[in-house]
Amino acid sequence: MILLTSLVVWLACLFPATCAQQPTTCVKPQPTSQAFFVMGCGKPITVDRLDPIVSPGRPSQHLHTVMGGSAFDFDLDYNKTQTSDRTTCAVSKDLSNYWVPTVYFHHENGSFEAVEQVGGINVYYQERMDWTDYCAGRELLAFPPGFRMMAGDSTRRDFNSSQIEHRAIEFICLLTDGQEGLPPFRGFPNRTCDGGLQIRIRFPSCWDGVGLGTFSSSSSSPISSPHLNPTTSSTKSSYNSSHVTYPSRLDTGTCPQTHPYRIPALLYEMTWDVAAFNSFRPMGDQPFVFSNGDKTGYGYLADFFNGWDVDLLQRALRDPSCGNETGGRIEMCGSFKEFLQSNEVQNEVGGLDQKVEGEWRGVLEGGELPGGVRVG
Repeated sequence: MILLTSLVVWLACLFPATCAQQPTTCVKPQPTSQAFFVMGCGKPITVDRLDPIVSPGRPSQHLHTVMGGSAFDFDLDYNKTQTSDRTTCAVSKDLSNYWVPTVYFHHENGSFEAVEQVGGINVYYQERMDWTDYCAGRELLAFPPGFRMMAGDSTRRDFNSSQIEHRAIEFICLLTDGQEGLPPFRGFPNRTCDGGLQIRIRFPSCWDGVGLGTFSSSSSSPISSPHLNPTTSSTKSSYNSSHVTYPSRLDTGTCPQTHPYRIPALLYEMTWDVAAFNSFRPMGDQPFVFSNGDKTGYGYLADFFNGWDVDLLQRALRDPSCGNETGGRIEMCGSFKEFLQSNEVQNEVGGLDQKVEGEWRGVLEGGELPGGVRVG
């Protein structure tokens, strides 16, 4: 655990100009180059009932598909991430983990069958600062050691366009050539997607400059979390979401005064081979469900646990060759060049042995998803 004083020193070293008083008038355009690169992770490092953010030290309530470093386990802290001896992601110095619920097909007879995840994950790292940040002398900050965050809500079963968190999730129905042919859906689309179903989720990008996503000894105790599955028994969450929030326009806009520091705006993009089940689709309701029991799609969520070499990430965020002029191509980023892994290397990385007993592949009988989760 990093002490508060250590974080303050770390922040001050990165941008001392933030200590200065913000000018009352400022006309300062955005720089021509803003940080933007896409971190690809070729395949999962594991599929398991583990969630060291919400349920440290015990099996998680539902199954996750996990990308990234090999240290992923029941418990995780920054030092443990650095013991990873391999990662399924493009930069070998990124030992972070990125995870989401697994997708299942719900057969008419009540059984479930796991949907294949294809192509790994694309994680977009984007700079979303505006003129108020530049006028205040701020810069985009690398995630500090020990940082973790989540997006989404496992209990959500409806969509409200006025709620910024609801708009952070999109479902893209891909055509046979892998291109987008329809406007985004907000939940599981009730139609076939012959090129696969791509699900996107955006994380908060405004930080309070202090919190890491945990409860400190002086803070309130862990509370019942909206990230837990409503169809299973109540469990206390170890995640404290108060350290991050969304900017005023979700992707862009201003950060509130309580969370003035900008961190990379992360967006996960993951595709599932739903077309493999076209011939099994029943008439009527759409047949897909997340491993957390959500059949609407509104209860999608995603987790991030920082395992970066923090100095390297900060250099990349300042490096124009890692900016928007490259179109997000990570191979163009000079700061990462000596640490890049090809797609072939990523896909050859050995996965982790499953740590929580229970079959998740193939057809699951009995009307329950892994962990005893029921649809609801």
